[in-house]
Amino acid sequence: MTRRRTLLSVAVAAIVAAAAVVAALALTGGNTQPTVSPAPTTTSSTSTTAAENDEYTVATAIVDEVQVLSSPPDNLTPTPGFTPRLSSTNPIPRSSLDSVGVRVTDDGFAYDNPTYFDNPLLFLVVSEHDDWVEVLIQARPNGQTGWVSTSEVELATYDAVMELDLTTRVLKATVDGEVIVEAVTTIGLPGNPTPTGLYFITEVIPQSFTEGDFGPFILATSAYSEELELFDNGLPIVAVHGTNRPDLMGEMATNGCVRLTNDLITLLAEKLPPGVPLVVVESPATDTDDEAGDDTEGTTA
Repeated sequence: MTRRRTLLSVAVAAIVAAAAVVAALALTGGNTQPTVSPAPTTTSSTSTTAAENDEYTVATAIVDEVQVLSSPPDNLTPTPGFTPRLSSTNPIPRSSLDSVGVRVTDDGFAYDNPTYFDNPLLFLVVSEHDDWVEVLIQARPNGQTGWVSTSEVELATYDAVMELDLTTRVLKATVDGEVIVEAVTTIGLPGNPTPTGLYFITEVIPQSFTEGDFGPFILATSAYSEELELFDNGLPIVAVHGTNRPDLMGEMATNGCVRLTNDLITLLAEKLPPGVPLVVVESPATDTDDEAGDDTEGTTA
């Protein structure tokens, strides 16, 4: 018996239809000096606009180590539309590089619970079966799914989604049918873009130095950079986070991460339910997009 969530099928269709192209963040931090590409002028705001139902299911680990199978057990069929994205970079994790709290096994991967940052281990559920759930996992190539025994996780359903359009650079977050944030962001440079696809927020990490590169909160995602092997000697995990450069909102100025102003990242950290999906697309460019101004310079995180 199988049950699939409407949100995920809609998200996959949106990603394919948007002609997706290929936030790099090592959670240890660091700065470089990139070229900044401007974007069309848009505004940042919060909103209470009604939105359609965006239900999703999250699987929270209830054991110390979750075994994720890379192949479906018991002759189960993988969900159509979930294909790992091609990338010239090496897989993460791999036998020579276990990522934080994740190891390669003979059958797939082993994930530690809690995480390195002492948060509950989460997976976004793609489909539900009697004894197994198919889940989206944090691994590279991006877009991989795996299979987890229902005896190792607890399932809960929420109504929320985050959507980011790389063309307009606008992120919209909806919770329980209400758009709580619709705002311009800073995204990755053309040579190190924020990857398109369906991901999820793996954990919320408060920052003790709220005026730093990452602002008061990091929202780590299940995605990795598709251009960087490492970033500042750490893993190139994509994240949505705050910033000490609000003047760069609307620009392409990061190593792939997504920045929001500190007030809005705080709102998301407080309001988003666990494991919320993040759909990243690139819509067709308009004449206004093509006429963006000259390049400038700025810092990245």
